[in-house]
Amino acid sequence: MILVNLVFKDWKWPIIEIIIKSFSCVIEALGRSACLSHLYGYSIREMGDLKSLVSAAQRIVMSIDASDEAEAHKLAQIAKDSDAGYIKMGLELSSATSWRWCSQLAEEFDLEWIADAKLSDIPNTVAATVRNFKKLDLPPFGITVHIAGGSEAIRLAQEIAGTTKILGVTILTSLSDEETKKIYGVAAAQKVLDLAKMAAEAGLAGIVCSAQEIRAIRDDNDTKDLFLMVPGTRSLGTAHGDQARVTTPTEAIKAGADLLVIGRQVTQSDNPAQAFNNLLTEIEGALNNNGDL
Repeated sequence: MILVNLVFKDWKWPIIEIIIKSFSCVIEALGRSACLSHLYGYSIREMGDLKSLVSAAQRIVMSIDASDEAEAHKLAQIAKDSDAGYIKMGLELSSATSWRWCSQLAEEFDLEWIADAKLSDIPNTVAATVRNFKKLDLPPFGITVHIAGGSEAIRLAQEIAGTTKILGVTILTSLSDEETKKIYGVAAAQKVLDLAKMAAEAGLAGIVCSAQEIRAIRDDNDTKDLFLMVPGTRSLGTAHGDQARVTTPTEAIKAGADLLVIGRQVTQSDNPAQAFNNLLTEIEGALNNNGDL
């Protein structure tokens, strides 16, 4: 971009200026590790023909589920070597180390990261916590906050977060439909949609939901443009573990997921690198056969 500006700095024709600026923006965007849709805050379907530039690897959020620093380093290295879009660190790792350490790990490997803090508290406490995240040497790309904590808490969180995306947690993917009915009095699909509407109204960038609710969210005018981060997917033949509302990565991508959180399918594999590559092949197949995404 610097070279372009030096060569054309004296050119004043409007059309030339437009071409130069457009070319410069493309070069800048392609030069960064994050995919284009995430750089500019749009969901992938809003990017039109640029969606072809979003690779399968950049759709993946590698979950660093570890209580040991050495194990966390190993998983971060796999994410880096595989060109994963992001890593996600949550309560397990942060309670064994600290959120500052998590930030430093992401910075060490030059990876965007998501703080899976699942904040759920009074607005003042949530706001103060978000401020603390913003003070880290490498602030997270996103912070998870429970939508059920209330409209004011999530609205204030996004206001303070600025360019950091507040991702509203709907219903944990470990909760079955039956258990969700016991807690909330309605089926998971309905409750997730209700919470998604709250998130959209509060101005959140996106939400966390299971793949089973994606189509309903995409079909609703109030929530169709939300950024969707989807955990709890499992490839065919992979154990579900403690996940209840599960689909395959292929089904999630075809339904309209923006990011897939991948954890134990890779991290607990005997060969994590190979497991990651197998997953990429599956996602690439879904992307190549999904003209509506």
